[in-house]
Amino acid sequence: MLPSPSRLRPLDETLESPRGRAELRLVRETPRAAVLLNAHAKRVGPSVRDALLRVVPAEDLYYCRSIEEGQAAARSIIDRRYHSLLVGGGDGTITTTINLLHQAAEARGRRTALPDLGLLKLGTGNGLANLTGSGKPIEDVARLMGGDRPNARPLRLIEDPNTGWVFPFASMGYDAQVLNDYVDLVRSTKSKVGQVCAKTLAGYFYAIGTRTIPTELKAQRAKVRVIATGRASILDPENGEEIPLEQGATLFEGHARGVAMGTSPFYGYGLKALPHALRRTDRFHVRVSTASITYLLTHLPGLWRGDLKTPDFVDFLVESVRVESTEPLPVQMAGDAKGHARTMEMRLSDRAIRLLDGTGLALS
Repeated sequence: MLPSPSRLRPLDETLESPRGRAELRLVRETPRAAVLLNAHAKRVGPSVRDALLRVVPAEDLYYCRSIEEGQAAARSIIDRRYHSLLVGGGDGTITTTINLLHQAAEARGRRTALPDLGLLKLGTGNGLANLTGSGKPIEDVARLMGGDRPNARPLRLIEDPNTGWVFPFASMGYDAQVLNDYVDLVRSTKSKVGQVCAKTLAGYFYAIGTRTIPTELKAQRAKVRVIATGRASILDPENGEEIPLEQGATLFEGHARGVAMGTSPFYGYGLKALPHALRRTDRFHVRVSTASITYLLTHLPGLWRGDLKTPDFVDFLVESVRVESTEPLPVQMAGDAKGHARTMEMRLSDRAIRLLDGTGLALS
């Protein structure tokens, strides 16, 4: 049992209890930080690891080359109760790390709070890193290891109720097809120079032009139905006003090219695909698109900024949703390809993460 506040003493006082034992004193815990790197991320390699070891104690640096090493790192991070964790990799790496940390905490039989996450811009797209304003990775790490405590912002997540997997954004349709085509392009490129070029924004556009557009022109148009399984509202396309809808309402039914959803507005390279994602903390943004990919490419600046207005976009804020398609559609979660599916059911998770501000400029 702790003594009453009146009996607590500063550390510089030495008092003896009547029984001759030292008085119990409260000691402020020193914040601890760790770094986790995905060895397969675009900008992670031995040189980055060695540079970080100059500012990070070796026992606090986790260099993961496999999912098994990631699981072991997550267990260690939970057991050692780090206050902050800096993750080096793209959105897929960060999302996998979040899920592995949750699994490690639950395996220990407790709902342990996860460490605050800092995002190191070492992946390919870095959508979440754009949200937090991640700067130069070494500078971000050195700042935290030096004792600086940057602001932390909470971010709710979406959950797949069938698997329990949580993530900040996902989609079915042609933006997932772009991702699949890009991954295929990188895998099929054998030369080192070609792989470096492929892992850039130019690589995405090359994949779109040579693979996605031809596939879209030949593919059978899917009929899609989007159903609200929780509270939902539609956004007026003219003024952005929320119009409440009944639970169980059919939000959309017809031919659609893509359905995107998220609590974070940014895809990779700062593409603001879900501009209303941060509007409410109790809902996530769902955007149904009937626009052709060629239309989007010809209106790219507005699409990139998130201010493109077109009747081909229908926007909703929902607690949970089910998407049904007559044709198998490609699926992506946090920038990781997840195969094809005819249905996808998602809900707002009761879990949230806290993201640390970086030293760069956060996109708005």
